[in-house]
Amino acid sequence: MLWTLAAILPLAAIYFLKVKPRKKPVTAFFLWQRIFTEKKASALFKRLRDVLSLLLMALAFAAIAFALAEPDFAGDERKDLLIVVDHSASMSATDGTSRLDRAKQRAKDLIIGLNGTQRAAVASFAEVTRMIAHPTRHRKALLEAVESIQPTELPSRVDALRALQPGDEWMKDTRVLLITDGCLDAPEQLQGIEILRVSDKAENAGIARADLRAVPGGPARLGLFILPASSFEKPLTTDIALTHEDTKRIVKLIPVTLQPGLNPAITLTLDDTPTGRWTAELSLKDALTTDNIAHFYVPPRQPVPVGIMAEDPFFLQNAVGAFERSDQMLKLATDAKEARLILAKGKAPTETSAVVFQPAGESAAWSAIGAEIAAPVPKIIAKDHPLLRFLDAESIQYIGARQITPPAGAVVLVADESGPPLIYLTREGARTTCVVNLDPLAAQFYLSTWFPVLIHNAAAHLTHREDMPTATLPTGSSAKVPGRADTTPYGPLLTTGFHEVKHADGEWTLAASLVAPPESLPPAVSIVENARPIASGQAPSYWLLALALIVLVAESILYHRRKVG
Repeated sequence: MLWTLAAILPLAAIYFLKVKPRKKPVTAFFLWQRIFTEKKASALFKRLRDVLSLLLMALAFAAIAFALAEPDFAGDERKDLLIVVDHSASMSATDGTSRLDRAKQRAKDLIIGLNGTQRAAVASFAEVTRMIAHPTRHRKALLEAVESIQPTELPSRVDALRALQPGDEWMKDTRVLLITDGCLDAPEQLQGIEILRVSDKAENAGIARADLRAVPGGPARLGLFILPASSFEKPLTTDIALTHEDTKRIVKLIPVTLQPGLNPAITLTLDDTPTGRWTAELSLKDALTTDNIAHFYVPPRQPVPVGIMAEDPFFLQNAVGAFERSDQMLKLATDAKEARLILAKGKAPTETSAVVFQPAGESAAWSAIGAEIAAPVPKIIAKDHPLLRFLDAESIQYIGARQITPPAGAVVLVADESGPPLIYLTREGARTTCVVNLDPLAAQFYLSTWFPVLIHNAAAHLTHREDMPTATLPTGSSAKVPGRADTTPYGPLLTTGFHEVKHADGEWTLAASLVAPPESLPPAVSIVENARPIASGQAPSYWLLALALIVLVAESILYHRRKVG
């Protein structure tokens, strides 16, 4: 913008222009002679007066040019500002005025005080960082962006701030100002971020971690786990009400004494308890109500009906019966048409997902079965596959394994070092077949510890139950719905409570709670206000433009009678 100073050159050229006088006849020359004499006498003053006019106009032009260049006072940093307002769950804590309202007011004060030489942007921050207003000098747009930030029931995640601009030179040309209460999950990752603290004297207690699930020992036993936290300075006595929401019945009232900070975990075994929706609620009034209640969903026990297809079904039937008596994951199907999974030996079923041992004959799940492998040496190909979870596949004796060719697109999990697959998966439409290339009798696999592990993993994977969601999920998270072949997770869960998920194969309930210790505990002591001063007041450009306006008005008043030429 300093190149606009070149406009002074044509401005000066105007003052040196000479216009040719117009000639007109007059009745008598002597009447004009006195005027010409006086004009010559004042020629020097006239010349000086034009030079002063030129100087004033040049000063006005120079002031405008420097204003366009946006100069700064010494020490001012003309970097863009990113004003990030924390609106995580802890910002809803109140002692009359919520922390979020105070944070928004502080952001508005920053925007109103900007001196006009800096652009600013506005973002909200919780489990993700969302840009609300991109860099601009428009104060009204920035103020409206701040006002639009609403409270959430989500925990904070400092990693989300780094997602704005990945790389080593993070926010090189931008100052990031985070307005927060300090209840953050990873304060050590705030390097390069300027903090503006919102503080109050509000005290709070909450449920920082929780779980409720079926435990061994009976068909209707549940295990409860609760980790309470408190920011009260003194011990606090209260109760935790455990309620079965489907029947609206308070099952147990647990008295607790909360000490400052994280408290010892509360564990409890409940006998003869139903499945379904549950809540655990702290019976007290404090600054934040969201973390006082944890929601749980314990799914009804729905064992997978399993069919057996083998000439010697004894071991396979007993394996299914063992699971039916323990965690009720599997049960023997009374009718083959009801089976969702088949345990087979030799032949592969054509209509249902199956685990096939010792493949033989013709099938779409394999081709070209050849001679027996003399001494198989197993090698794991897909180490992290869920079907191999907790399974030491390399220690299994693959006696009876044969040369076999899997179909195109098969996923080989374990293979012999010479190449033939030993365990692989093949998919055809909605049907998946797990082929285990060994003779379970000759290899004594039925008596191995890994036999029930493999059956459990295969049943969970082939029926899409390997990733069962926990009884309560943290707000902001997503979960895969059991029983769906679609691996797309459902979520994120933005609010606490129960979320009903309907899909083609049925429906499922997901429970979400604010189970995040940083949101319930006092702010981290390491987070202190460290924001540097921000340029405020009127910018130098403002005063330069004012100077240019004053000079132009003065020149107009002083020389309003002058005519060029």
